[in-house]
Amino acid sequence: MHNPSGNVVSNSLPSGPRAVSPAVTLVAQLGPAHRPLIARHLLALPSDDRRLRFGHAISDASIARYVRGLRFTRDAAFGAFDDDGHLYGFGHLAFAPNAIPPEFGISVDPAVRRQGIGLKLLMRAGEHARNRGQRLLMMLFVPENKALATLAQRAGMRLVADPYEPSAYLSLEEASPESLLREAFGEAVAAIDLGFRLGGAAGRSTSA
Repeated sequence: MHNPSGNVVSNSLPSGPRAVSPAVTLVAQLGPAHRPLIARHLLALPSDDRRLRFGHAISDASIARYVRGLRFTRDAAFGAFDDDGHLYGFGHLAFAPNAIPPEFGISVDPAVRRQGIGLKLLMRAGEHARNRGQRLLMMLFVPENKALATLAQRAGMRLVADPYEPSAYLSLEEASPESLLREAFGEAVAAIDLGFRLGGAAGRSTSA
């Protein structure tokens, strides 16, 4: 499973997640300034959830290396935030060479699952990939990750069965001037919104 290699958690960041209304869910593109938020989210995941997300057991130190190794100039990262600026969903869209479809990895805090957050992150990643000339997006997962298989079905992805590492593929339309403008405008608005939710420089996002 492709997972580019993590960051230290700041004690001043917002506390844990609460039940979230989809109406206040903000999905925004993330940048280097958001590494502490990403690390906090991933480190808070229970051990079983970490294994489902990365395909194997992973230590705190390995998560820190993963977050430090995120390459925002090549890949894309997206976060789902509540009204208080808490990051409770994280998606990493990793681009690979040689015409291999980009791979999307996703995690959502247990307290706020089954609220459509994963689908929002997946659709945002699909829009980003589409506008960069990709016609497919893939997800790889371990067989017992039933939640991810369900998400893939809800998104209309093509599931490929495998006893060790099933996969799912999302077909993407060709980019258009409208899709490019929609993403650029939407991300500009999201970056401003995120700035208000986080407060100050920590809210700055990479551009779409």
